[in-house]
Amino acid sequence: MNPPETLVFMPLDLDTFVGSERFMDGSELGTAFNQGIRAYLHAQYPEAVERFKAALIAAYVEGGQRAIISDRERAIIYLYIGNAWAFAEDWDAALREYLEAVRSDPSLTEAHYNLGVAFAAAGQAERAIAAFKEALDHNDGLYDAHFALGRCYQQLNDSVRAYIHYASAREVRPQAGEPLYYMGLMHQRHGAHELAQKCFADALRVEPTFISPETEPQELVDKTEADTAQWYYRLSDDLKNQGAEEEAERIYRALLEWQSEEHRARFLLGNLLARRRRWQEAVREYLFIPPQDPFYVVARLRIATVLRLGKRLTQAYNILYDCARQRPNEGQLYVQMGKLLYDLGKPQAAARALERASQLLADDSVAFYLLGFMYLVIGKEPWAITAWRRSIELTPGSASLRYDLACIYIRRGRHDLAVVELEAVLAHKPEDTEAAFLLGTCYKELSEPARAIPLFEHVIKTQPHHAQALYYVGACYLQTGNAPVGRAYLRRYDRFVARGGRVARLPHQVVPTSF
Repeated sequence: MNPPETLVFMPLDLDTFVGSERFMDGSELGTAFNQGIRAYLHAQYPEAVERFKAALIAAYVEGGQRAIISDRERAIIYLYIGNAWAFAEDWDAALREYLEAVRSDPSLTEAHYNLGVAFAAAGQAERAIAAFKEALDHNDGLYDAHFALGRCYQQLNDSVRAYIHYASAREVRPQAGEPLYYMGLMHQRHGAHELAQKCFADALRVEPTFISPETEPQELVDKTEADTAQWYYRLSDDLKNQGAEEEAERIYRALLEWQSEEHRARFLLGNLLARRRRWQEAVREYLFIPPQDPFYVVARLRIATVLRLGKRLTQAYNILYDCARQRPNEGQLYVQMGKLLYDLGKPQAAARALERASQLLADDSVAFYLLGFMYLVIGKEPWAITAWRRSIELTPGSASLRYDLACIYIRRGRHDLAVVELEAVLAHKPEDTEAAFLLGTCYKELSEPARAIPLFEHVIKTQPHHAQALYYVGACYLQTGNAPVGRAYLRRYDRFVARGGRVARLPHQVVPTSF
């Protein structure tokens, strides 16, 4: 009798002998192999082993070119010797023959699968898994390999991989009840009795003649509803992480069928549907979440996001406005309302919404950044500077925000303040040529041409046709008294303009128009 930790699967015979038709000819090899097959089919396994071994010997001693055995034929003989030992319950002998089979022909799918069967019978689940996976590499539609992997992973308490392979086995063979049965056992073990019973019923529905392989009744596990719900969540999360989103969706729906008030599951299901671009279904799930639930606000935010993607801006705003009336202290609502109002062409109202957001989210750098942007749009640069300074205090490493603030400083003639921000930008992003150019411009305006020159030359090295950098570096060299080099750069600038080169507006001259 096998020890409890072993798993016993049925070894596979070959479906076809394509490539080994010589087994059917009148040679000693063919005769011995056919005698072995007859003994094998009559369950005379010791005799079958002897006949198959005789076929191997005949291939080497029989004269003539036609007696030479191929790797595929040798692998097939080893496979059937292994099968005979397996049915005789001599798994050690079977394992040796299966190893010879895969060495002889690594492409023989059945040999890899049967090797996994032998490892599983020996209690070596990890090696069995490797062999079954190798079989799937050669034939990803092999039902037996998917099912065996599910059983091995279930034995190792790896529920998610077991579930995935059971689901794959069902896809290959929809009328098979066994994968559903073992799925049910897995759910039952974690206290999910409703889902387990559904699996058992489905097993009988798809395969009415299915008989439980378990000879003893399974012990029912008594868990609290909270523990059982956690099993649903863990399983669905793991399935999502493994990319099995359809199975995760089934688990969420099963949980909601059992506990319709489990709004966390409804929210996560909505997220899953939205990620798969099933927008309307996602919105329907979000709408089921009641106002008193902790997920209510974030669900309304997700609904507004979906509507915004669909260009239904007014409807999205109304959703958030109604939510804000019920939850007036939720800062993220006002952040998103501000964005929508800006999209609707109402920057003044957007600024008011973002002012409220920054009051409620005093440590949220994004809220202050958006507020500063909105002040910039409505022409209140000093207020924008104050908001952006606060945002930088909260996230000192925000290079893009420091760059935008530096542009405002340059536009207002505060080159000394712009230098501080641009030096911080280059400390984080030394390859940023636009920041280097603006910093060089600031040094030029502060009458420090010697510090500006290496910055402009760095820009020109990266962008040889940067017109402003060519002009400014030439002017700086003239300021330092190096007239030949300065005139050379200015001639390059003149040639560039004469060829029709465009002199773009400087970065600080452009007011941003979008988030």
